[in-house]
Amino acid sequence: MKRNFRGMTLAALLLCASPSVHAGNHSLAHTGAGAESNTFVGDMDTRRSYHVGDTIAPVSNYAPINVGDMQSVPYPMESIPHESMVFEGYPAETCDAFGCDGGCDGMGCDSGFLNLCKKDGWIRAEGLIMFMSERRAPALVSSAAEGEFPILPDAMVEFGEELDGGVSGGFRGDVGRYFTDSFGIGGRVLWLSENGDDYSASGDGTGRSIGRPYFFVPTVNPGIAQEDALLVNQAGLFAGDVQASFSTDLIGAEAYARLTYCNQKQCRLEMIGGYSFFALDDEVRIRSRSVDLQTATATTFASSFDTENRFHGGQIGFESLIRRGRWSARALTKVHLGNMQQSVNIRGYTDEVTPGTPPLARTNSSLLVMENQGEESQDVFTFIPEMNFTLGYRFRDHVSFTVGYNFLYFDSVALAGEQINRNLDTDNLGAAVVPQGFDIVDGSLWVQGISLGASIDY
Repeated sequence: MKRNFRGMTLAALLLCASPSVHAGNHSLAHTGAGAESNTFVGDMDTRRSYHVGDTIAPVSNYAPINVGDMQSVPYPMESIPHESMVFEGYPAETCDAFGCDGGCDGMGCDSGFLNLCKKDGWIRAEGLIMFMSERRAPALVSSAAEGEFPILPDAMVEFGEELDGGVSGGFRGDVGRYFTDSFGIGGRVLWLSENGDDYSASGDGTGRSIGRPYFFVPTVNPGIAQEDALLVNQAGLFAGDVQASFSTDLIGAEAYARLTYCNQKQCRLEMIGGYSFFALDDEVRIRSRSVDLQTATATTFASSFDTENRFHGGQIGFESLIRRGRWSARALTKVHLGNMQQSVNIRGYTDEVTPGTPPLARTNSSLLVMENQGEESQDVFTFIPEMNFTLGYRFRDHVSFTVGYNFLYFDSVALAGEQINRNLDTDNLGAAVVPQGFDIVDGSLWVQGISLGASIDY
């Protein structure tokens, strides 16, 4: 009778209890921390469990139970937090990889992007809408009302002083992979399309006056220096045209390593260090043609100022990530330190054609009489701070849309407009220029704007 009472009590517990255990293998046990994750025993391969009662006894107490007498129910493995599972003799498999969203669903560790969820990686592609700071240059083209001379400061500056290229498009890509939980390597490329503008004007000897302003500094008597202008179009005196342009191009490439300081479900902090390369090219070109209405002599003046800046160095900084549901915020702050090689190439020519006489060509120009032509270069140590702030929305597993703000500052670069010397001695326009060297003028440039793109984190 005592034995039958024990059997009836066990049967009632099996039929009424809500906690689940698996009895296929009594040597396996799990104790959860939450109220919904009670202790159970069993064989993980069959993924079946059995009701045994609200109060869970030690595993050894289940040994006498006849498994065939128990009521089997399915056990949903996904409801157990993987990081809290401890099984004797069973290999633990976690899904705490970056980008797995803390779960092992259909797009989780077993079938993640490229099947590399356990080896975290990232692919990011962004379109850029960027602005550059204004480049400085002397006043290169001026205009005035008909009959007036286009001489500064009364004339209007048509091209020069502040060169604003407006908006430029570009692209940035970033790809990499983690080799351990705290170490990864990656590479990034940056391309910004040409940022610049151009100007052109012409006249037939009537209408608005057009000129190329300069500062007249005679070599014989420098004390009478004053503003003046080469006439391109002047009513009754000259007819002609002028074209001017400027442009700036920027590309960059990086190879870096990541070292994780903190990696939690809601946030991540990493130190970044590696190699950086930037190439920034800038140019200013101007050409004018003036026809003397009295003698029909046509004179062409052309000048070009080209600069190249090549940066090689290292980088160091930090990137932080915060996640809340489907939203994420990423902040990257770092500085590039290294050598900037600056190269400046200045060229010019003058062509003069008078009817009935042979053409005359000279290797000087209206902007190159008191300065030397040729090419110069120098190396300077510089730094380039960079900041990126990105907001992302995950619209499906591992894939997010992103929008961000970006800032990049070049502390020491050679810009074409700043290499122009507007001091001119018109008494020596016919003299040939012998290159003897010149000093490179150092400047700075910033780039900022927004980015729109997508990222894949697996």
